[in-house]
Amino acid sequence: MKDKNRLEGPYKRNTHEYKGKLEEFQQLGSLINGERYMEYEADPFNSYQNFLYKRVVHGLNIYNQEEISVMPYKKRARILKNHRKAQRVLNLYKQEVVNKLTNSFFQKYFPSSPITKALTGECNITDTEFVNTLDFKSLGITKDQIVDQLIKAKLLPANFHELKSISLHE
Repeated sequence: MKDKNRLEGPYKRNTHEYKGKLEEFQQLGSLINGERYMEYEADPFNSYQNFLYKRVVHGLNIYNQEEISVMPYKKRARILKNHRKAQRVLNLYKQEVVNKLTNSFFQKYFPSSPITKALTGECNITDTEFVNTLDFKSLGITKDQIVDQLIKAKLLPANFHELKSISLHE
């Protein structure tokens, strides 16, 4: 009598062994001219610029509980106020980008439609109550564009691009 759980024939090999198309790729990795490589996205901003950017965009979330507890009340309130304002500014900017994308879509695929003319003429409306949940990457918004919007709203200093790196713990 044969055992029902026993594999026979071509299925007799180790079932945990991968034999797919990517088997060699997984072993060798990405090669260009025989050398392994990994490209990282270079951040154009220094540590101080990143600190200011993160403080405005992320608010108190960049600090741990100990740092928040010893922080003066007025500083916490100012950070929260700037963070909320930045979220409103960026939300409106995302709505403007979505409006431009939808207008270009309608104009490209339905150029002579009266609905297109009506929509593209009146759809440039932004709503402060509506929260746009799309992420920056899917909208094609870069960190430089975000920084420019925050500078226009005076949430980052006008000389943000010229700031030098300084020690943050002095």
